[in-house]
Amino acid sequence: MDPQTDTEPGAEGEADADVQASLQNILLSIASIGADADRETLVATIDQSIEAIIVAILAEEKPTAPSPDLAKSVEVAMQFFEACAATDDEEFRNHIAARAQELLAVLTTGKRPAAEPEPVDPKYEVHHDVFEEAYADYFCDYILGRLQEFHIELDEAQPAYLLRPAFAENFIKAVREFVLPGMISNRRIRNMSDSVIQSNFHQAHFFSEFVKPTEENVVRLIWNSIMTDFHVELKKSEPGPEADDKPAEKKGGLLGSLKKKKKEKPAAKTAKTVASSNDKADGFWAMLQAGAANGDYDAPKIEDFGIFAVLMDYYQEIIDENKDAVRQLLEQEMGVDDEEVDREGREGATRDWLYKMVPNLPPHLGELLVLWCFHKYKDMFNPSIAKSFLAGQGTTNKARRRAVPYFYRWFNPEDYPVEELDPYASESGEA
Repeated sequence: MDPQTDTEPGAEGEADADVQASLQNILLSIASIGADADRETLVATIDQSIEAIIVAILAEEKPTAPSPDLAKSVEVAMQFFEACAATDDEEFRNHIAARAQELLAVLTTGKRPAAEPEPVDPKYEVHHDVFEEAYADYFCDYILGRLQEFHIELDEAQPAYLLRPAFAENFIKAVREFVLPGMISNRRIRNMSDSVIQSNFHQAHFFSEFVKPTEENVVRLIWNSIMTDFHVELKKSEPGPEADDKPAEKKGGLLGSLKKKKKEKPAAKTAKTVASSNDKADGFWAMLQAGAANGDYDAPKIEDFGIFAVLMDYYQEIIDENKDAVRQLLEQEMGVDDEEVDREGREGATRDWLYKMVPNLPPHLGELLVLWCFHKYKDMFNPSIAKSFLAGQGTTNKARRRAVPYFYRWFNPEDYPVEELDPYASESGEA
C-alpha cells in the first residue's frame, strides 16, 4: 500500500465502477422518461443527470477530453435537455440552461465552476457612509411606507389627503427639511449614532429601531414630541375667541405679578423643547398647505397632528391583516367564494367587524382603514354598511365626530342618498 495514500488496493477501480454504474442508471432514467412527465420529475432527472455526468468527467484522467463512452453519455444528456427546452415554462427553461452551462464549463475547464454568491437582500445593502444620511433616508422611507398604506387610485376627486400620493410627497419633504435636523441633533440620536457601525447602515437595522416597543423606542418618542410641539406652536397662532375675550388680569400688586410670571415661564420652555422655534412649525405647516393650494388634496387641519404623531404606530402587518379581513367579510356578504374563508357568511358581518376593529387599533388607524376599504372595495362595500358604521359611533352627530373624526369628515352620507337595498336603514338615521 502506498504510504502517501489511504486508498486500499483496488479502491480506485471500484470507485470508477461505481461512477460508471451511477452514470448508466441516470441514462436509463433519461430513456424511461415519458412524454407526459410532470415538471418535478423532469427537474429531478435533469439535476441527477448533470451531477452524475460531472462526477464521471472529473474522475477522468483528462476531464477536458473524456472517453468515447462518457462523451456519448454527455451527448445523450444534452439531447434530452434540448428536447426539454422546447417547453413554454420560462422558469424551467432557465433551470435547464443553467445546468447545461455548468456541464459545459466542466468539459471546458476540467473543474466545477465557482458557485455564484448569494444575492444580497436589498434590506441589508449599505448605501451610506455617514450615519446622519442613512438615518434621514431610512426614516423618510419608513414614514412614507405608513402613508402609502392608505393610497388608492381613484377615478373621482377625493378630498381625503391621506388617500392621495401628492400629500405623502409633500409630507416627506416637510419632514426632511423641518423635522430631521432637530431629530438628528437630539442627544439620544447622537448616542445611537455612536453605537451603530458602518456595516449596519442599511434599511433592516434602522427599521428595527423604528418598530421597537413604545417604551424602548427612542425615535418614536422624539417624533411624537416634535409633532406635539409643532401642534402647540401652531395652535398658539390659530385665531380663536380666546384672543379677543382674554380675561383682564387681577390686581395683585407687584409681588402677585412676579409670582404669576414665575409659574408661566417653565410652560413656555416646555413648548419649545424639541421644535426650538416657531419657524420650524410654520415651515412644516406651510409646505403641507401648499399642496392643498394647488388643488391636489384638501388642506390638513391643525388637529390632524393627532394622526401625524402616531404614524409610527401604524404597523404594516396589522394594516394588511385588517384589510384582508374586511375584504373577506365583504365577499361573504356579496356571496363571493373565497377558499381562505371557511366560516359561513352572514349579513352584517362586515359592520360588526368594523365595530370591533376600530377601538382595538392605534388612534385613528381603524377609521382610516374603513375609509380606505370603502373606496378600494367599492363594488362590494355598500354605502349602507358605511352609514351603519358611522351611525354606530354615537347617537348624535357630535358624538360620532368625536369618535371617528376623520371618517366623519371624509364620508358624507348625503353623497349616497339612494340605494336599491339598505339593510341597515333603521340604524343610519340622523339623531
